[in-house]
Amino acid sequence: MLEDARYVVDILKKNDVDFVIEDRLSEAVKGFDYISIRKMNVDVMAIVGSDRFLLGKLLELRQTDVPILPLASKGQPDFLFELTATNFDGIIGDLLDCKWKKEERRRLIAEISGKETPPLLNDIGIFAKRSATLIRYSLLIDDEHFWKDGSDGLIVATPTGSTAYSLSVGGPIILTSSPVFSIIPVNSVNPARRPLVLPDDVNVEIKDLTSSVTIEAVLDGQIRRKVDNHPVRIRKSDSSAMFVKFSEERVEELRGKLLRKTETAEDVAHELPPSAKLVFKVLEYQGQLSQKEIVDETMLPPRTVRYALSLLMSEGLVTKKLSLRDSRQGFYHVTNKD
Repeated sequence: MLEDARYVVDILKKNDVDFVIEDRLSEAVKGFDYISIRKMNVDVMAIVGSDRFLLGKLLELRQTDVPILPLASKGQPDFLFELTATNFDGIIGDLLDCKWKKEERRRLIAEISGKETPPLLNDIGIFAKRSATLIRYSLLIDDEHFWKDGSDGLIVATPTGSTAYSLSVGGPIILTSSPVFSIIPVNSVNPARRPLVLPDDVNVEIKDLTSSVTIEAVLDGQIRRKVDNHPVRIRKSDSSAMFVKFSEERVEELRGKLLRKTETAEDVAHELPPSAKLVFKVLEYQGQLSQKEIVDETMLPPRTVRYALSLLMSEGLVTKKLSLRDSRQGFYHVTNKD
């Protein structure tokens, strides 16, 4: 990632662009002005990295109307990225000539134990701290009781988040421009329970939460917060995220972007647990990872990751390769079926 960041800086410098760099890069990219990301007063903010890195930076920024230009690192776009850092020299002209528009991405805010979360671009998941442990809850929509359920968890996702963890557990794919969000029960004890798609001007309340272990809320896959006996309230954030868009979004483009994900997902056996599907999705988009890296990316317990990998390898979907430097360490990648 640092190498890609240096490349972007070199392109900006060659084009005589006024720019500043986040202070955390001061040791890696020397000789420039640095500032905290939350104090930046810029026209466009380029973020070089992965989906996980971008989500973390948006949580750190909280409310901002600065357009975000995601540039994927490692030469391979993640799902939130249309461009790689190595493409930057090809679009710098359009960027400077303002041949782009702002694309609004709606976000959510949750109130947990009386405290509001930062705006969430993808989703909020409510799960028991121990994997595959049942939670029970009541769902209210605009203060009206909607259902009472028991499940492995519950996900409330934005249109952007509909293609993240939500998709892995059977949630709908929603175009980013749609003024809605979705609620997906994870492995409900009621086989008739189905995902909901709701207008984004409603208020959602999740109450009567009980489990045999601690219940946690997972924010954009980045932050975990303990859920006490207070209701969790979720609503649309007043602050959307703005992304730099170089061309009109078309349904065909979204379907093309999803093609690899949906084709591969069809190959995954339906009986595999959500944790295995999540591990598979992370490997598909991040490439080769060690077990520790998978734990860091998914935020799943190490035992759950080991079990998920064993299932995926038994299905022939994931292959393990030993490290040349340390034969005790293995790296995992999606099996090439070409």
